[in-house]
Amino acid sequence: MSKISRKLYILLILSVGISVTVSSWFITAYLLVKSEQDNRIKDRIYIDGLAESMERFLEHAVTLNYQLSINPEVRNSLIEAESWERRKTAYAEDYDTSGSLGNSSGFPLFAAMQQRYRFVDLFFLQDAEGNQTARSYGMLGQRSERWWFKQITEGRDYRPFISFSYYSLTGNKPAASVFHPILEGDSLIGILGMDINFQHIQNLVESYVKSSDMYAIVTDMNGVIIAHPDAEKIAHIYNLIEMTRSTLLEDRGKLNGDGFLNQEKTVLEWPPEVGLAVSAAVKGESGSIRNIRLEQELCHIYYAPIPLATEGNTGQNYSILLVHKRRNLIYARNMVILSVIVFIITTVFLLFFLFRHQFSKNILDPLETLIQSMKKMDEEEFEEITLDTGDEFYLLAEAYNDLRRKLSSANRELLEKLDILHESEAGYKAFADIGLALSTEKNVIHLLEIILNEARKLTNADGGTLYLYNTEKKHLDFVILHTETMNFHMGGTSGTPVTFPPVPLYDESGNPNHFNVSSHAALTGEVINIPDVYSTDKFDFQGTRNYDSRNGYRSRSMLVIPMKNNEGELIGVIQLINARVRSGEVIPFSTITESLIISLASQAAVALTNVQLQKDLESLFHAFIKSIAMAIDEKSAFTGGHIRRVVTLTEMIAREINKDETGSYSEVSFSSEEMEELYMAAWMHDIGKITTPESLIDKQTKMQKFQDGIDRIVMRYRMLLELNRKETIFPKVDDSPEELMEELEFIKSCNISGGYLTDEDLEKLKRIRSRSFTMGELTQPLLTEEEFDLLSIRRGNLNSQERKIIEHHAEMTKRILNELTFPRHLGKVARYASMHHEKLNGTGYPEGLKYEQIPLQARIIAVADIFEALTAKDRPYREPLKLSKAFEILQKMAEEEHIDKEILHLMYRTGLIYRYADRELNREQINDIQWVI
Repeated sequence: MSKISRKLYILLILSVGISVTVSSWFITAYLLVKSEQDNRIKDRIYIDGLAESMERFLEHAVTLNYQLSINPEVRNSLIEAESWERRKTAYAEDYDTSGSLGNSSGFPLFAAMQQRYRFVDLFFLQDAEGNQTARSYGMLGQRSERWWFKQITEGRDYRPFISFSYYSLTGNKPAASVFHPILEGDSLIGILGMDINFQHIQNLVESYVKSSDMYAIVTDMNGVIIAHPDAEKIAHIYNLIEMTRSTLLEDRGKLNGDGFLNQEKTVLEWPPEVGLAVSAAVKGESGSIRNIRLEQELCHIYYAPIPLATEGNTGQNYSILLVHKRRNLIYARNMVILSVIVFIITTVFLLFFLFRHQFSKNILDPLETLIQSMKKMDEEEFEEITLDTGDEFYLLAEAYNDLRRKLSSANRELLEKLDILHESEAGYKAFADIGLALSTEKNVIHLLEIILNEARKLTNADGGTLYLYNTEKKHLDFVILHTETMNFHMGGTSGTPVTFPPVPLYDESGNPNHFNVSSHAALTGEVINIPDVYSTDKFDFQGTRNYDSRNGYRSRSMLVIPMKNNEGELIGVIQLINARVRSGEVIPFSTITESLIISLASQAAVALTNVQLQKDLESLFHAFIKSIAMAIDEKSAFTGGHIRRVVTLTEMIAREINKDETGSYSEVSFSSEEMEELYMAAWMHDIGKITTPESLIDKQTKMQKFQDGIDRIVMRYRMLLELNRKETIFPKVDDSPEELMEELEFIKSCNISGGYLTDEDLEKLKRIRSRSFTMGELTQPLLTEEEFDLLSIRRGNLNSQERKIIEHHAEMTKRILNELTFPRHLGKVARYASMHHEKLNGTGYPEGLKYEQIPLQARIIAVADIFEALTAKDRPYREPLKLSKAFEILQKMAEEEHIDKEILHLMYRTGLIYRYADRELNREQINDIQWVI
């Protein structure tokens, strides 16, 4: 071999070796860094998902306790409670206080709620003295010396709060209590407490992270572990901030002075960085600490806060730690590095042996052939080259072809791994979207669309069907159907109704329907993954075959997942059809996507359950508000139906404003939440009348109090007529009987509230007041000062003092409603409701606001309130006004800037006033109206 040949040979070998080594290490380093980044993203998604699920659980527990604290039955048990000893004796007679939880073990409402919600260990209610009035089970006790009772009563801190963790009386497991003070005005009348266990959080910790090298730890606001995959960590109290471990003493049945089990503390030898992470999470911070040795394992630890939904715990959080062991990751990294080294050495030696015999023959042509082939290189498809040179280039060509085949195979494997990675990324995004929908989406149909769309994206499925379980009829209803390749969309937001019949879970004889794959999944709770529906005889797919035949479709792979909530109740079923790869080829659903869809279905079920629960709470709230309004209407015999009609007219005006495209309100559009806020304010606008005396609300004449004072005057005049007739009492009244009767009739007419008292009438009343008569030695006026004051009211039937009492209801409306904690979107209800007697010129009440200070919503209620009062057909003390007369009065009020002229004009030009009249007024009241301003 010549020197030049040896040099070229050595140069080629060095070039190949360096190229293979550099490229291999570069690709390896990139993949390792990318894998590390992906692991961090995945871990953060896991911990954020767990934190959000646990936050929803704590919110649910606090909401449950709050709803019970405002329950009228609970409040009545406090108000109507007898003395402590009698209460205790009666309670033991009424309930089985010695037994375990059951229907008759304690206060029925509490017992039912505890049986329904398994995370509740006990409900207990005590009055302001610490004496219990009710429990879900067990005997009543005295709790005035407990720390939480003193914190509320002595500190007068009436905010609800969650206690720190302590040993549950039912076993060596941590628990906590939720307390809601119950107020009557500003006074504490009782405290409702709820002992909750953390089994639900423990279940999330055990089931959410399905990996042997990863687990989660949850602590309370003091750093005490409340959930851990290792049961020993919750059988004792591990405080990660103080780094102590507390163990129950043997006298576990006895409580100390604060009402907790006695404990013994020892030092916990964990890394101090763990305590710092917990402290940061409790303060509301998120982050991670890396390469920490925890319990003999090198770990990465991620931490995040779990906010508490109680005012008394402001600034306090639970914390969650995600511990990711590094053992498997380090092992995988070392194996990759070792494989790369072996690959480099093998490749270099392989090239060395392939090229050494034929390198010197026919160099240029084979080299050109190789170059041209490399220029046309395709990672997936390639053409083999053939060199019949009989030298090293022939071997190089063979090696090149073999390398290309391996590269193509490796590329396909890499693409498959990338597809798996994309599936995982899509899964994380789906979890994030479902989590966002859980906290923001209120529309059930939109939520169902999100669930099915994300499930299809996650699995790259061509089609999907979502069923909801009908609990009454025991069948699955088709809700949404999608098939992408057929551009088929039925149900949901498509606007196309579902025409398929429901899937029964039982036949007519009551036997379970296991022939249908969806009903089988619903009945058994199984996840069903079928590679090819035409190749299985376990289920009846004749309907699927018929559908395929009619539409030219081929159903192949199928994945069916039941959706169950955290109580194990069936919500519905997700059915996915035909998983695909990039080329469009249909493949079976992988085990990875199956696991992700199971988690997605679980979150979807929780989301649907929470939305339905919120809808139920909103319905209850609206019904409660309507019942209060009905009670206010029923308080007066003369205002029944007033509030309902004001609500009706208010809603009609608001809807016309939303439809106005060219008028004064073309730029105004009330959202659905603003409409609900206005609707609620209209229902509540007269709630302040609950404090107004009925004698004033029902007052029909000027002199009426508990009875009409005109009767006394009538008796007085009749006596004078009788005295004049007999001429036995002196001095006589000079008037003739006819004049006295005329004067009496005049006084009666002044007492009627429907008219207007003129200056002439007032002078006549003054003359009557100045006259008197004498009986014996006693001189009496014909009219007392009080009678004159009432009869001289110019308009209406209320004097200034009585009118102030009536007007006070607007201020009381504001004060009463400001005491209620409305949801954020109803935050202005009190403001709108209390302004319905404000006038645009500033002469209204209670605050004397002017036009620019009165919101449009309040001006709408004001117009509706006045119009209803003028046209009401159920006032027995006066005839209802005709439509034209009522509208004339309203126009005059608009001219005087008492009400909004634009709202009145809208009612006129849209015909709204006639539509309302057709619904609510008598036929004889309806006549033509005119716009004159």
